[in-house]
Amino acid sequence: MKIQTVTGQIDPDDLGLTDGHNHLWITKQAVPAPDAPVLDQTEEILAELHIYRQAGGCSQIDCQPVYAGRDGNKLHWLSENSGVNVVANTGFHLRRYYPAEAPIWQMSGEQAVDFLIDEIKNGLQETRGNVDGVVFPGFIKIAVEKTLAESPQHLIEAAVQASLETGCLIEMHTERGQDVEAITAFITDRGLSPDRLLLCHLDKRPDLALHQALAKEGFGLEYDTFFREKYQPEKNLWLLIEAMVEAGLAENLVLATDLADASLWAFSGGIGIASFPKMIKTRLEMAGYEQEDIQAIMGGNIARRLAIEDKE
Repeated sequence: MKIQTVTGQIDPDDLGLTDGHNHLWITKQAVPAPDAPVLDQTEEILAELHIYRQAGGCSQIDCQPVYAGRDGNKLHWLSENSGVNVVANTGFHLRRYYPAEAPIWQMSGEQAVDFLIDEIKNGLQETRGNVDGVVFPGFIKIAVEKTLAESPQHLIEAAVQASLETGCLIEMHTERGQDVEAITAFITDRGLSPDRLLLCHLDKRPDLALHQALAKEGFGLEYDTFFREKYQPEKNLWLLIEAMVEAGLAENLVLATDLADASLWAFSGGIGIASFPKMIKTRLEMAGYEQEDIQAIMGGNIARRLAIEDKE
């Protein structure tokens, strides 16, 4: 079993301390969303990756999809020059983060399946012909709206089919966990095993009973509101982690920072990506969590879910 990074395949044990959902590069796009993030400060991003590595961080899971600002060539360069493993994706984000004529939104379900599998097997489109080599994605990123009815069901089905054919994990953006019951049922009804789906931003809906039920079914739950005060992390996120670990569900948790907004990076005066090892890990250790649980929720769980059969 191997994990596909932007610089090649690695053993799952080599992923190490891993931010399970982040954004390292976002090229500016002409999109409808006025709050669409941009991350294109090359040297500043590289400098922070060095700090992240020095603080004990090993890997980053990059969740910016194709046609929405992804640049596999930049991700490859950043990884090569920082020593941080980066796992890129194929897939899609929310419609509002795309230019009007973005190809992914012109595709039928069948065309989308072919497109996703083509990127998984043949590499990210923007890296083909690159002198440094083609960059391959390590997972499929998808995004759903507030309800299943509002979401692009044909693209969701395409991602499920691509996952079934390749084994790749699906990381799914949720809108604060809304309608996740119907959305997960829609996906599993189409044959995807819960352990192939990671539900992102679930801590924005701090319903412990729901979280425990989803975890017991086998879904992965990603938490990332550590530095977003409007979601009251002291009242919600940290108590969720405690309750889930105490319930024996640590193997279903993946922690992250999701610092898509440049203002959250240290070079803009924000908390910075090194907060993951420096602050979150340190707090878990000081709170008395077992090292086995810390390693699981800060890297081990996402490594296990990303790992697929060695294709070499």
